[in-house]
Amino acid sequence: MTVRDQLPVRRLAPTQSPTGENWSAHKPDLKIDFNDHCAYCGSYDGYRHTYFEVDHFVPKSLLIVKGKIGLCQYDNLVYSCKFCNNKKLSKWPSKDEDVRVINETGFVDPCDADFDNHLFRTADGAIMWKSNLGKWLVTKAFKFDERSSSIKLLWELNQRRKMLETFATELAKRDVNSQEYKDIKAKAEKISWEYFLQDSELMNYYNSI
Repeated sequence: MTVRDQLPVRRLAPTQSPTGENWSAHKPDLKIDFNDHCAYCGSYDGYRHTYFEVDHFVPKSLLIVKGKIGLCQYDNLVYSCKFCNNKKLSKWPSKDEDVRVINETGFVDPCDADFDNHLFRTADGAIMWKSNLGKWLVTKAFKFDERSSSIKLLWELNQRRKMLETFATELAKRDVNSQEYKDIKAKAEKISWEYFLQDSELMNYYNSI
Protein backbone atom coordinates (compact mmCIF):
# COMPACT_ATOMS: atom_id res chain seq x y z
CA MET A 1 0.00 0.00 0.00
CA THR A 2 1.05 3.59 -0.48
CA VAL A 3 1.63 5.74 2.61
CA ARG A 4 -1.13 8.15 1.57
CA ASP A 5 -4.49 7.10 0.11
CA GLN A 6 -3.99 9.44 -2.84
CA LEU A 7 -1.29 11.70 -4.20
CA PRO A 8 -1.84 15.30 -3.04
CA VAL A 9 -2.00 17.99 -5.72
CA ARG A 10 -1.34 21.64 -4.92
CA ARG A 11 -3.69 24.03 -6.70
CA LEU A 12 -2.10 26.44 -9.15
CA ALA A 13 -4.04 29.42 -7.84
CA PRO A 14 -4.60 29.40 -4.05
CA THR A 15 -7.43 31.48 -2.66
CA GLN A 16 -5.12 33.65 -0.55
CA SER A 17 -2.14 35.83 -1.47
CA PRO A 18 -0.24 36.31 1.79
CA THR A 19 3.09 38.10 2.01
CA GLY A 20 5.96 38.29 4.46
CA GLU A 21 5.72 35.63 7.16
CA ASN A 22 1.98 35.02 6.87
CA TRP A 23 2.29 31.61 5.18
CA SER A 24 -0.26 30.11 7.61
CA ALA A 25 -2.96 31.92 5.61
CA HIS A 26 -2.53 29.10 3.08
CA LYS A 27 -3.45 26.41 5.62
CA PRO A 28 -7.15 26.06 4.61
CA ASP A 29 -6.20 25.52 0.95
CA LEU A 30 -3.42 23.12 1.88
CA LYS A 31 -5.81 21.13 4.06
CA ILE A 32 -8.02 20.56 1.02
CA ASP A 33 -5.21 19.97 -1.49
CA PHE A 34 -3.56 17.42 0.81
CA ASN A 35 -6.88 15.63 1.35
CA ASP A 36 -7.00 16.31 5.13
CA HIS A 37 -3.95 14.08 5.66
CA CYS A 38 -0.32 14.64 6.56
CA ALA A 39 1.70 14.74 3.35
CA TYR A 40 4.49 12.67 4.88
CA CYS A 41 3.00 10.02 7.19
CA GLY A 42 -0.57 10.00 5.85
CA SER A 43 -2.21 10.61 9.25
CA TYR A 44 -5.75 12.00 9.14
CA ASP A 45 -6.21 15.43 10.70
CA GLY A 46 -9.56 14.76 12.36
CA TYR A 47 -8.25 13.50 15.70
CA ARG A 48 -7.54 15.44 18.86
CA HIS A 49 -4.17 13.69 19.16
CA THR A 50 -2.71 15.50 16.17
CA TYR A 51 -2.12 19.13 15.30
CA PHE A 52 -1.42 20.16 11.72
CA GLU A 53 0.98 22.84 10.57
CA VAL A 54 2.21 24.49 7.39
CA ASP A 55 5.64 23.08 6.57
CA HIS A 56 8.13 24.63 4.17
CA PHE A 57 9.38 21.78 1.98
CA VAL A 58 12.58 23.69 1.30
CA PRO A 59 13.21 24.97 4.84
CA LYS A 60 12.75 28.58 5.89
CA SER A 61 16.37 28.84 7.00
CA LEU A 62 17.53 28.45 3.39
CA LEU A 63 14.84 30.68 1.93
CA ILE A 64 15.69 33.58 4.23
CA VAL A 65 19.34 33.41 3.13
CA LYS A 66 18.92 32.63 -0.59
CA GLY A 67 15.57 34.25 -1.29
CA LYS A 68 14.81 32.42 -4.57
CA ILE A 69 11.65 30.86 -3.13
CA GLY A 70 9.27 33.10 -1.23
CA LEU A 71 8.25 32.21 2.31
CA CYS A 72 4.60 32.22 1.21
CA GLN A 73 5.18 30.52 -2.15
CA TYR A 74 2.42 27.93 -2.36
CA ASP A 75 4.28 25.28 -4.34
CA ASN A 76 6.83 24.99 -1.51
CA LEU A 77 4.27 24.55 1.28
CA VAL A 78 3.15 21.24 2.75
CA TYR A 79 0.26 20.21 5.00
CA SER A 80 2.05 18.32 7.77
CA CYS A 81 1.28 16.91 11.18
CA LYS A 82 3.36 18.51 13.93
CA PHE A 83 5.30 15.29 14.47
CA CYS A 84 6.58 15.07 10.89
CA ASN A 85 7.23 18.79 10.74
CA ASN A 86 9.24 18.72 13.96
CA LYS A 87 11.24 15.66 12.91
CA LYS A 88 12.03 17.07 9.45
CA LEU A 89 13.14 20.42 10.87
CA SER A 90 16.74 21.19 9.82
CA LYS A 91 17.70 18.01 7.97
CA TRP A 92 17.94 19.46 4.46
CA PRO A 93 21.00 17.69 2.97
CA SER A 94 22.57 20.73 1.30
CA LYS A 95 22.88 24.48 1.59
CA ASP A 96 21.15 24.81 -1.78
CA GLU A 97 17.38 24.91 -2.16
CA ASP A 98 17.72 23.28 -5.60
CA VAL A 99 19.66 20.26 -4.29
CA ARG A 100 17.22 17.97 -2.53
CA VAL A 101 19.16 14.70 -2.39
CA ILE A 102 22.85 13.99 -1.80
CA ASN A 103 24.15 10.42 -1.69
CA GLU A 104 20.67 8.95 -1.09
CA THR A 105 20.03 11.39 1.75
CA GLY A 106 17.36 14.04 1.34
CA PHE A 107 13.73 14.70 0.55
CA VAL A 108 11.15 14.12 -2.19
CA ASP A 109 8.32 16.61 -2.56
CA PRO A 110 5.25 14.73 -1.25
CA CYS A 111 3.26 15.99 -4.25
CA ASP A 112 5.71 14.26 -6.59
CA ALA A 113 4.69 10.75 -7.67
CA ASP A 114 8.28 9.71 -6.98
CA PHE A 115 7.50 9.89 -3.23
CA ASP A 116 5.71 6.55 -3.48
CA ASN A 117 8.75 4.95 -5.11
CA HIS A 118 10.64 5.17 -1.82
CA LEU A 119 8.08 4.29 0.86
CA PHE A 120 5.20 1.88 1.40
CA ARG A 121 2.73 0.98 4.13
CA THR A 122 2.54 -2.55 5.51
CA ALA A 123 -0.72 -4.41 6.12
CA ASP A 124 -0.76 -3.26 9.76
CA GLY A 125 -0.18 0.40 8.85
CA ALA A 126 3.55 0.74 9.53
CA ILE A 127 5.69 2.77 7.11
CA MET A 128 8.69 1.02 5.52
CA TRP A 129 11.15 1.76 2.74
CA LYS A 130 11.65 0.62 -0.85
CA SER A 131 14.98 2.36 -1.45
CA ASN A 132 18.05 3.63 0.39
CA LEU A 133 16.60 7.13 0.28
CA GLY A 134 13.37 5.71 1.69
CA LYS A 135 15.32 4.07 4.52
CA TRP A 136 16.84 7.45 5.41
CA LEU A 137 13.37 9.04 5.39
CA VAL A 138 12.01 6.30 7.67
CA THR A 139 14.89 6.03 10.13
CA LYS A 140 16.49 9.49 10.11
CA ALA A 141 14.33 12.22 8.61
CA PHE A 142 10.89 11.46 10.03
CA LYS A 143 11.70 8.66 12.50
CA PHE A 144 8.75 6.60 11.27
CA ASP A 145 10.35 3.55 12.85
CA GLU A 146 10.45 5.14 16.32
CA ARG A 147 6.88 6.43 15.88
CA SER A 148 5.58 3.12 14.56
CA SER A 149 3.06 2.53 17.40
CA SER A 150 1.26 5.84 16.91
CA ILE A 151 1.49 5.69 13.10
CA LYS A 152 -0.14 2.25 13.04
CA LEU A 153 -2.86 3.27 15.52
CA LEU A 154 -3.65 6.43 13.55
CA TRP A 155 -3.87 4.37 10.37
CA GLU A 156 -6.18 1.80 12.01
CA LEU A 157 -8.38 4.56 13.40
CA ASN A 158 -8.65 6.12 9.97
CA GLN A 159 -9.61 2.80 8.36
CA ARG A 160 -12.45 2.45 10.87
CA ARG A 161 -13.51 6.06 10.35
CA LYS A 162 -13.85 5.41 6.63
CA MET A 163 -15.78 2.20 7.29
CA LEU A 164 -18.20 4.06 9.56
CA GLU A 165 -18.75 6.70 6.88
CA THR A 166 -19.57 3.93 4.41
CA PHE A 167 -21.97 2.30 6.88
CA ALA A 168 -23.69 5.65 7.47
CA THR A 169 -24.18 6.08 3.72
CA GLU A 170 -25.59 2.57 3.37
CA LEU A 171 -27.93 2.95 6.36
CA ALA A 172 -29.38 6.12 4.87
CA LYS A 173 -30.49 4.11 1.82
CA ARG A 174 -32.42 1.47 3.78
CA ASP A 175 -35.64 1.14 5.70
CA VAL A 176 -34.91 1.37 9.45
CA ASN A 177 -37.18 -1.64 10.03
CA SER A 178 -35.47 -3.89 7.49
CA GLN A 179 -33.15 -6.75 8.43
CA GLU A 180 -30.50 -5.28 6.16
CA TYR A 181 -30.56 -2.07 8.16
CA LYS A 182 -30.21 -3.98 11.44
CA ASP A 183 -27.30 -6.05 10.10
CA ILE A 184 -25.40 -2.99 8.89
CA LYS A 185 -26.08 -1.15 12.14
CA ALA A 186 -24.72 -4.10 14.13
CA LYS A 187 -21.51 -4.04 12.10
CA ALA A 188 -21.23 -0.29 12.58
CA GLU A 189 -21.62 -0.65 16.34
CA LYS A 190 -18.84 -3.26 16.41
CA ILE A 191 -16.51 -0.97 14.45
CA SER A 192 -17.46 1.97 16.70
CA TRP A 193 -16.42 -0.03 19.77
CA GLU A 194 -13.10 -0.97 18.15
CA TYR A 195 -12.62 2.69 17.21
CA PHE A 196 -13.18 3.74 20.84
CA LEU A 197 -10.67 1.19 22.12
CA GLN A 198 -7.99 2.23 19.64
CA ASP A 199 -8.63 5.91 20.31
CA SER A 200 -8.14 5.26 24.03
CA GLU A 201 -4.97 3.30 23.33
CA LEU A 202 -3.59 6.15 21.26
CA MET A 203 -4.38 8.70 23.98
CA ASN A 204 -2.59 6.52 26.53
CA TYR A 205 0.39 6.31 24.19
CA TYR A 206 0.61 10.08 23.78
CA ASN A 207 0.19 10.63 27.52
CA SER A 208 3.10 8.27 28.21
CA ILE A 209 5.67 10.02 26.00
